[in-house]
Amino acid sequence: MASPTAFNADLPPDRPTYTALIRTFNSEATLPDTLRSLERQSLPPHRYVFVDSGSTDRTLLLFPPGSTIHEYKTDKFNYSISLNLGIDYIVDEFTLITSSHTTILGREAIEYAINLLRSRDDIGAAYFLQEFSDNIRYSLINQKTFSGYNGVWNTCAIYKTELLKKRPFRPEVFSAEDQDWSRWLLHEEGLHIAQIHGYGMSYNNPSKYPIRKKLNEEFAIALFVKPEMMRLPYIIKLILRSVRPISSIRDRACNLLLAYRIIHRNLFRE
Repeated sequence: MASPTAFNADLPPDRPTYTALIRTFNSEATLPDTLRSLERQSLPPHRYVFVDSGSTDRTLLLFPPGSTIHEYKTDKFNYSISLNLGIDYIVDEFTLITSSHTTILGREAIEYAINLLRSRDDIGAAYFLQEFSDNIRYSLINQKTFSGYNGVWNTCAIYKTELLKKRPFRPEVFSAEDQDWSRWLLHEEGLHIAQIHGYGMSYNNPSKYPIRKKLNEEFAIALFVKPEMMRLPYIIKLILRSVRPISSIRDRACNLLLAYRIIHRNLFRE
């Protein structure tokens, strides 16, 4: 990866606008902090679009006046579909996709990201790392430096809306839809992704990071982003990791389960 680069984020004469797209489900405990952090931004959202999956708490009462609300109730939730439903409503030049569990500490974060995207035609999206410091900078991800894990993070990412309209998230990608989209942007469009350092994105999901979620993300990356993970050398690596004593029990279990899922898929694929 190239060394992080400083960037002068002075506001252009014509003030840009963006829509905040937030997927919610019983988000009463964390959504107020998410909305406060957005309203404190030097460039707050022009519009809000919420895709709610049937909240039964006070979530819907917390939405700002004038918000667009799409109810997405289904027996089998699909995150890609939920985001695409929200994107259909967006007309602003930029889209912020953020979790209802995310807050941003730096007040100039969104403005910095949007001005970076506006100043460079070769960058299609940007996202925020969790580090917080006075050294605000960005790194570029390209085809060569993309690992399958360091593309945009939909926990908090800014997109050029026209690119989301051109290529929505694929419904068949059941997890890690952001990494699948990143692969398209980098390899098919030949554009870059900016990692932004220093503004302090914080992800505060009360359920933390359950092993099922981690396993689904890893398996989706293997299926849709890094096909070399479906081959024998990587399977052997996973099995070795599952018996490595220095790894946590959780990591060892995840490696073994992922190896099993990959082997099962290879043996019984349709």
